Amino acid sequence: MKSDRNPIIFLAVFIADIVIFKVSLMVGWSETAGLVTGIFSLGYGSFLMVALCLWIAISTRRFQTIEAGGESILIVAPHQDDGVAMAGGFAVQTIERGGRVDLLYITDGPAEDKRTRRVEAIDAWSHGGLSESAIRFLPFDTGTAFIRPGEIEDGIRRVGDILREIRPEILFVPLYEGGHYEHDVINYIVRCALRETKMEPIRVYEAPLYNFRYSLKATPEKMLSGMARLIPGFRYSYPPEPVRESEFIKLRMTPAQLELKREMLDRFRTQNPHQLVERFGFEDRYQPLHDYDYTRPPFDYSRSLARCFNWWKRIPVVGRVVSRWFKWTRTIHPDPSYTMTQIPLGAEAKRMTSLQSKGR
Repeated sequence: MKSDRNPIIFLAVFIADIVIFKVSLMVGWSETAGLVTGIFSLGYGSFLMVALCLWIAISTRRFQTIEAGGESILIVAPHQDDGVAMAGGFAVQTIERGGRVDLLYITDGPAEDKRTRRVEAIDAWSHGGLSESAIRFLPFDTGTAFIRPGEIEDGIRRVGDILREIRPEILFVPLYEGGHYEHDVINYIVRCALRETKMEPIRVYEAPLYNFRYSLKATPEKMLSGMARLIPGFRYSYPPEPVRESEFIKLRMTPAQLELKREMLDRFRTQNPHQLVERFGFEDRYQPLHDYDYTRPPFDYSRSLARCFNWWKRIPVVGRVVSRWFKWTRTIHPDPSYTMTQIPLGAEAKRMTSLQSKGR
Protein backbone atom coordinates (compact mmCIF):
# COMPACT_ATOMS: atom_id res chain seq x y z
CA MET A 1 0.00 0.00 0.00
CA LYS A 2 1.04 3.58 -0.45
CA SER A 3 1.32 5.83 2.59
CA ASP A 4 -0.86 8.98 2.55
CA ARG A 5 2.10 10.81 4.09
CA ASN A 6 4.41 10.03 1.15
CA PRO A 7 4.02 13.45 -0.60
CA ILE A 8 4.80 15.34 2.61
CA ILE A 9 7.75 13.08 3.44
CA PHE A 10 9.16 13.33 -0.08
CA LEU A 11 8.88 17.12 -0.07
CA ALA A 12 10.56 17.32 3.36
CA VAL A 13 13.47 15.12 2.24
CA PHE A 14 13.86 17.14 -0.97
CA ILE A 15 13.94 20.44 0.96
CA ALA A 16 16.46 18.95 3.40
CA ASP A 17 18.71 18.00 0.48
CA ILE A 18 18.53 21.57 -0.86
CA VAL A 19 19.44 22.92 2.59
CA ILE A 20 22.43 20.56 2.76
CA PHE A 21 23.57 21.77 -0.66
CA LYS A 22 23.31 25.41 0.45
CA VAL A 23 25.32 24.59 3.57
CA SER A 24 28.02 23.07 1.35
CA LEU A 25 28.17 26.32 -0.63
CA MET A 26 28.48 28.31 2.59
CA VAL A 27 31.33 26.11 3.79
CA GLY A 28 32.94 26.37 0.39
CA TRP A 29 33.91 23.60 -2.02
CA SER A 30 37.58 24.38 -1.48
CA GLU A 31 37.15 22.79 1.94
CA THR A 32 36.97 18.99 2.08
CA ALA A 33 33.77 19.01 4.18
CA GLY A 34 32.06 21.41 1.78
CA LEU A 35 33.13 19.41 -1.29
CA VAL A 36 32.00 16.05 0.12
CA THR A 37 28.68 17.51 1.31
CA GLY A 38 28.06 19.21 -2.02
CA ILE A 39 28.78 16.12 -4.09
CA PHE A 40 26.54 14.02 -1.84
CA SER A 41 23.63 16.48 -2.01
CA LEU A 42 23.91 16.77 -5.81
CA GLY A 43 23.97 13.01 -6.22
CA TYR A 44 21.13 12.42 -3.79
CA GLY A 45 19.12 15.23 -5.37
CA SER A 46 19.47 13.53 -8.78
CA PHE A 47 18.37 10.26 -7.17
CA LEU A 48 15.27 12.00 -5.75
CA MET A 49 14.45 13.49 -9.16
CA VAL A 50 14.53 10.02 -10.77
CA ALA A 51 12.24 8.72 -8.00
CA LEU A 52 9.89 11.66 -8.54
CA CYS A 53 9.74 11.00 -12.31
CA LEU A 54 8.93 7.34 -11.62
CA TRP A 55 6.23 8.34 -9.15
CA ILE A 56 4.62 10.67 -11.69
CA ALA A 57 4.82 8.02 -14.45
CA ILE A 58 3.17 5.45 -12.17
CA SER A 59 0.41 7.87 -11.17
CA THR A 60 -0.48 8.52 -14.81
CA ARG A 61 -0.42 4.89 -16.02
CA ARG A 62 -3.57 3.72 -17.77
CA PHE A 63 -5.01 0.21 -17.71
CA GLN A 64 -7.77 -1.64 -19.47
CA THR A 65 -10.34 -2.35 -16.75
CA ILE A 66 -12.78 -5.24 -16.49
CA GLU A 67 -15.36 -6.65 -14.08
CA ALA A 68 -16.50 -10.21 -13.55
CA GLY A 69 -19.90 -11.37 -14.69
CA GLY A 70 -21.68 -14.61 -13.97
CA GLU A 71 -19.19 -16.80 -15.85
CA SER A 72 -17.72 -20.17 -14.94
CA ILE A 73 -14.10 -19.63 -13.92
CA LEU A 74 -11.21 -21.90 -12.97
CA ILE A 75 -8.18 -20.65 -11.05
CA VAL A 76 -5.12 -22.87 -11.45
CA ALA A 77 -2.82 -21.94 -8.58
CA PRO A 78 0.63 -23.30 -7.72
CA HIS A 79 0.37 -22.82 -3.94
CA GLN A 80 -2.48 -22.21 -1.51
CA ASP A 81 -2.03 -18.46 -0.97
CA ASP A 82 -1.47 -17.91 -4.71
CA GLY A 83 -5.12 -18.60 -5.55
CA VAL A 84 -6.33 -15.52 -3.68
CA ALA A 85 -3.32 -13.43 -4.74
CA MET A 86 -3.89 -14.22 -8.43
CA ALA A 87 -7.65 -13.82 -8.83
CA GLY A 88 -9.29 -13.47 -5.43
CA GLY A 89 -11.07 -10.30 -6.53
CA PHE A 90 -12.47 -11.85 -9.73
CA ALA A 91 -13.64 -14.89 -7.78
CA VAL A 92 -15.41 -12.75 -5.17
CA GLN A 93 -17.22 -10.79 -7.90
CA THR A 94 -18.15 -13.99 -9.75
CA ILE A 95 -19.66 -15.50 -6.60
CA GLU A 96 -21.60 -12.28 -5.89
CA ARG A 97 -23.02 -12.34 -9.43
CA GLY A 98 -24.11 -15.97 -9.41
CA GLY A 99 -21.25 -17.49 -11.42
CA ARG A 100 -19.30 -20.67 -10.76
CA VAL A 101 -15.81 -20.66 -9.25
CA ASP A 102 -13.48 -23.68 -9.13
CA LEU A 103 -10.03 -23.81 -7.56
CA LEU A 104 -7.29 -26.20 -8.63
CA TYR A 105 -4.16 -26.26 -6.50
CA ILE A 106 -1.37 -28.00 -8.35
CA THR A 107 0.64 -28.57 -5.16
CA ASP A 108 -0.90 -29.55 -1.84
CA GLY A 109 1.68 -28.19 0.56
CA PRO A 110 5.15 -29.23 1.72
CA ALA A 111 5.59 -32.95 2.40
CA GLU A 112 5.90 -32.40 6.16
CA ASP A 113 2.75 -30.27 6.60
CA LYS A 114 0.10 -30.70 3.93
CA ARG A 115 -2.90 -30.56 6.29
CA THR A 116 -2.20 -27.04 7.57
CA ARG A 117 -1.93 -25.56 4.08
CA ARG A 118 -5.15 -27.28 2.98
CA VAL A 119 -7.05 -26.05 6.04
CA GLU A 120 -5.83 -22.48 5.47
CA ALA A 121 -6.93 -22.54 1.82
CA ILE A 122 -10.36 -23.92 2.64
CA ASP A 123 -10.81 -21.37 5.45
CA ALA A 124 -9.76 -18.43 3.26
CA TRP A 125 -12.08 -19.35 0.41
CA SER A 126 -14.93 -20.16 2.77
CA HIS A 127 -14.57 -16.60 4.08
CA GLY A 128 -14.91 -15.44 0.46
CA GLY A 129 -18.11 -17.44 -0.07
CA LEU A 130 -16.72 -20.56 -1.81
CA SER A 131 -17.55 -24.07 -0.60
CA GLU A 132 -14.92 -26.71 0.06
CA SER A 133 -16.37 -28.91 -2.71
CA ALA A 134 -15.14 -26.39 -5.32
CA ILE A 135 -11.49 -26.77 -4.24
CA ARG A 136 -9.20 -29.51 -5.53
CA PHE A 137 -5.59 -30.39 -4.73
CA LEU A 138 -3.19 -32.36 -6.90
CA PRO A 139 -0.65 -34.54 -5.05
CA PHE A 140 2.57 -32.65 -5.85
CA ASP A 141 4.82 -31.49 -3.01
CA THR A 142 5.25 -27.75 -2.63
CA GLY A 143 8.85 -26.68 -3.18
CA THR A 144 10.05 -29.84 -4.93
CA ALA A 145 7.41 -30.44 -7.62
CA PHE A 146 8.26 -31.07 -11.28
CA ILE A 147 11.96 -31.73 -10.85
CA ARG A 148 11.59 -35.53 -11.16
CA PRO A 149 11.15 -37.35 -14.51
CA GLY A 150 7.55 -37.76 -15.61
CA GLU A 151 5.99 -35.28 -13.18
CA ILE A 152 5.34 -32.64 -15.85
CA GLU A 153 3.66 -35.26 -18.05
CA ASP A 154 1.55 -36.38 -15.11
CA GLY A 155 0.58 -32.77 -14.39
CA ILE A 156 -0.49 -32.16 -18.00
CA ARG A 157 -2.67 -35.29 -17.96
CA ARG A 158 -4.32 -34.40 -14.64
CA VAL A 159 -4.99 -30.77 -15.59
CA GLY A 160 -6.37 -31.87 -18.96
CA ASP A 161 -8.84 -34.22 -17.26
CA ILE A 162 -10.09 -31.43 -14.98
CA LEU A 163 -10.43 -28.98 -17.89
CA ARG A 164 -12.59 -31.51 -19.76
CA GLU A 165 -14.74 -32.01 -16.68
CA ILE A 166 -15.26 -28.36 -15.68
CA ARG A 167 -15.07 -26.71 -19.11
CA PRO A 168 -14.57 -23.18 -17.71
CA GLU A 169 -15.33 -20.03 -19.68
CA ILE A 170 -12.44 -18.14 -18.07
CA LEU A 171 -9.16 -19.57 -16.85
CA PHE A 172 -6.52 -17.98 -14.61
CA VAL A 173 -2.93 -19.20 -14.53
CA PRO A 174 0.28 -17.86 -12.97
CA LEU A 175 2.35 -15.66 -15.26
CA TYR A 176 5.45 -17.13 -16.90
CA GLU A 177 7.77 -14.63 -15.20
CA GLY A 178 10.85 -16.29 -13.73
CA GLY A 179 9.98 -15.71 -10.07
CA HIS A 180 9.22 -19.22 -8.81
CA TYR A 181 10.08 -22.32 -10.82
CA GLU A 182 6.79 -24.05 -9.97
CA HIS A 183 4.75 -21.02 -11.11
CA ASP A 184 6.48 -21.10 -14.50
CA VAL A 185 6.14 -24.86 -14.97
CA ILE A 186 2.43 -24.64 -14.19
CA ASN A 187 1.97 -21.98 -16.87
CA TYR A 188 3.57 -24.44 -19.28
CA ILE A 189 1.48 -27.39 -18.03
CA VAL A 190 -1.78 -25.49 -18.52
CA ARG A 191 -0.72 -24.35 -22.00
CA CYS A 192 -0.01 -27.97 -23.00
CA ALA A 193 -3.26 -29.20 -21.45
CA LEU A 194 -5.27 -26.57 -23.34
CA ARG A 195 -3.75 -27.61 -26.64
CA GLU A 196 -4.18 -31.33 -26.02
CA THR A 197 -7.81 -30.98 -24.91
CA LYS A 198 -8.47 -28.62 -27.85
CA MET A 199 -10.31 -26.27 -25.50
CA GLU A 200 -8.82 -23.13 -26.97
CA PRO A 201 -10.02 -20.52 -27.46
CA ILE A 202 -11.32 -19.75 -24.01
CA ARG A 203 -10.42 -16.56 -22.14
CA VAL A 204 -7.14 -17.22 -20.39
CA TYR A 205 -5.49 -14.65 -18.15
CA GLU A 206 -2.00 -14.77 -16.70
CA ALA A 207 -1.68 -13.27 -13.23
CA PRO A 208 1.70 -11.90 -12.11
CA LEU A 209 2.81 -12.91 -8.62
CA TYR A 210 6.46 -11.96 -8.25
CA ASN A 211 9.60 -11.84 -10.35
CA PHE A 212 13.02 -10.24 -10.35
CA ARG A 213 12.73 -8.20 -13.54
CA TYR A 214 13.97 -4.68 -12.79
CA SER A 215 13.21 -2.12 -15.48
CA LEU A 216 12.42 1.60 -15.32
CA LYS A 217 10.03 1.13 -18.24
CA ALA A 218 8.46 -2.30 -17.65
CA THR A 219 8.42 -2.41 -13.82
CA PRO A 220 8.49 1.21 -12.57
CA GLU A 221 6.60 0.46 -9.35
CA LYS A 222 9.13 -2.19 -8.34
CA MET A 223 11.99 0.22 -9.05
CA LEU A 224 10.34 2.96 -6.97
CA SER A 225 9.77 0.53 -4.11
CA GLY A 226 13.48 -0.32 -4.09
CA MET A 227 14.52 3.33 -4.27
CA ALA A 228 12.10 4.21 -1.45
CA ARG A 229 14.31 2.29 0.97
CA LEU A 230 16.89 5.07 0.61
CA ILE A 231 14.36 7.86 1.27
CA PRO A 232 13.83 8.31 5.04
CA GLY A 233 10.22 7.75 6.06
CA PHE A 234 9.01 7.10 2.48
CA ARG A 235 7.03 3.87 2.05
CA TYR A 236 5.91 2.37 -1.24
CA SER A 237 4.47 -1.12 -1.67
CA TYR A 238 3.62 -2.11 -5.21
CA PRO A 239 1.15 -4.57 -6.76
CA PRO A 240 2.43 -7.49 -8.85
CA GLU A 241 3.89 -6.38 -12.19
CA PRO A 242 4.55 -8.32 -15.44
CA VAL A 243 8.01 -8.82 -16.94
CA ARG A 244 7.22 -7.43 -20.36
CA GLU A 245 5.49 -4.38 -21.74
CA SER A 246 2.14 -5.65 -22.94
CA GLU A 247 -1.59 -5.18 -22.61
CA PHE A 248 -2.26 -5.00 -18.90
CA ILE A 249 -5.69 -5.42 -17.31
CA LYS A 250 -6.92 -4.29 -13.90
CA LEU A 251 -10.07 -5.50 -12.17
CA ARG A 252 -12.48 -2.82 -10.98
CA MET A 253 -13.23 -3.65 -7.35
CA THR A 254 -15.38 -1.93 -4.75
CA PRO A 255 -13.76 -1.04 -1.39
CA ALA A 256 -15.77 -3.86 0.23
CA GLN A 257 -14.54 -6.42 -2.32
CA LEU A 258 -10.94 -5.28 -1.88
CA GLU A 259 -11.24 -5.52 1.89
CA LEU A 260 -12.66 -9.04 1.56
CA LYS A 261 -9.70 -10.08 -0.60
CA ARG A 262 -7.33 -8.74 2.07
CA GLU A 263 -9.19 -10.62 4.78
CA MET A 264 -8.86 -13.83 2.75
CA LEU A 265 -5.10 -13.29 2.39
CA ASP A 266 -4.89 -12.76 6.14
CA ARG A 267 -6.23 -16.30 6.71
CA PHE A 268 -2.95 -17.87 5.54
CA ARG A 269 -1.36 -17.76 8.99
CA THR A 270 1.70 -19.85 8.11
CA GLN A 271 2.59 -17.61 5.15
CA ASN A 272 3.33 -14.32 6.91
CA PRO A 273 -0.18 -12.86 6.45
CA HIS A 274 0.87 -9.26 7.06
CA GLN A 275 3.35 -9.50 4.20
CA LEU A 276 0.79 -11.24 1.98
CA VAL A 277 -1.72 -8.44 2.49
CA GLU A 278 0.92 -5.77 1.87
CA ARG A 279 2.19 -7.52 -1.26
CA PHE A 280 -1.06 -8.72 -2.85
CA GLY A 281 -3.79 -6.62 -1.23
CA PHE A 282 -4.52 -4.72 -4.44
CA GLU A 283 -7.06 -4.95 -7.27
CA ASP A 284 -6.34 -8.05 -9.36
CA ARG A 285 -4.05 -7.55 -12.34
CA TYR A 286 -3.75 -9.78 -15.40
CA GLN A 287 -2.60 -9.99 -18.98
CA PRO A 288 -3.91 -12.23 -21.79
CA LEU A 289 -2.03 -15.53 -22.09
CA HIS A 290 0.98 -15.20 -24.41
CA ASP A 291 2.53 -17.76 -26.71
CA TYR A 292 5.93 -18.54 -25.20
CA ASP A 293 9.02 -20.37 -26.28
CA TYR A 294 9.40 -22.22 -22.98
CA THR A 295 12.95 -23.28 -23.79
CA ARG A 296 13.88 -19.64 -23.25
CA PRO A 297 13.60 -17.65 -20.01
CA PRO A 298 10.71 -15.17 -19.56
CA PHE A 299 13.10 -12.24 -20.08
CA ASP A 300 16.70 -11.84 -21.16
CA TYR A 301 18.64 -12.47 -17.95
CA SER A 302 22.03 -11.95 -19.65
CA ARG A 303 21.17 -8.29 -20.30
CA SER A 304 19.13 -7.64 -17.16
CA LEU A 305 19.73 -5.51 -14.09
CA ALA A 306 19.25 -8.65 -11.99
CA ARG A 307 22.43 -10.13 -13.43
CA CYS A 308 24.32 -6.95 -12.50
CA PHE A 309 22.88 -7.09 -8.99
CA ASN A 310 23.98 -10.73 -8.59
CA TRP A 311 27.51 -9.72 -9.64
CA TRP A 312 27.57 -6.75 -7.26
CA LYS A 313 26.37 -8.94 -4.40
CA ARG A 314 29.68 -10.82 -4.54
CA ILE A 315 31.63 -7.64 -3.75
CA PRO A 316 32.31 -7.02 -0.02
CA VAL A 317 30.42 -4.07 1.51
CA VAL A 318 28.80 -3.17 -1.85
CA GLY A 319 27.05 -6.55 -1.80
CA ARG A 320 25.41 -5.74 1.52
CA VAL A 321 23.97 -2.50 0.20
CA VAL A 322 22.70 -4.10 -3.03
CA SER A 323 21.21 -7.07 -1.14
CA ARG A 324 19.30 -4.71 1.14
CA TRP A 325 18.02 -2.64 -1.76
CA PHE A 326 17.28 -5.48 -4.20
CA LYS A 327 17.05 -8.55 -2.03
CA TRP A 328 15.72 -11.09 -4.50
CA THR A 329 17.42 -11.63 -7.87
CA ARG A 330 17.10 -15.36 -8.65
CA THR A 331 14.33 -17.83 -9.53
CA ILE A 332 13.12 -19.77 -6.47
CA HIS A 333 14.17 -23.39 -7.06
CA PRO A 334 15.29 -26.37 -4.94
CA ASP A 335 18.79 -25.87 -6.37
CA PRO A 336 20.19 -22.71 -4.68
CA SER A 337 22.56 -22.11 -7.61
CA TYR A 338 19.64 -21.99 -10.08
CA THR A 339 19.51 -18.56 -11.69
CA MET A 340 16.68 -18.23 -14.20
CA THR A 341 13.76 -20.36 -15.41
CA GLN A 342 14.22 -22.21 -18.68
CA ILE A 343 11.67 -24.95 -19.24
CA PRO A 344 11.09 -27.56 -20.41
CA LEU A 345 14.21 -29.64 -20.93
CA GLY A 346 14.84 -32.73 -23.05
CA ALA A 347 11.70 -34.58 -24.10
CA GLU A 348 9.51 -31.79 -22.75
CA ALA A 349 11.07 -29.30 -25.18
CA LYS A 350 10.36 -31.62 -28.09
CA ARG A 351 6.79 -32.01 -26.90
CA MET A 352 6.19 -28.27 -26.84
CA THR A 353 7.75 -27.80 -30.26
CA SER A 354 5.43 -30.47 -31.63
CA LEU A 355 2.38 -28.85 -30.00
CA GLN A 356 3.31 -25.41 -31.36
CA SER A 357 3.71 -26.77 -34.90
CA LYS A 358 0.32 -28.49 -34.70
CA GLY A 359 -1.29 -25.27 -33.52
CA ARG A 360 -0.11 -23.30 -36.57
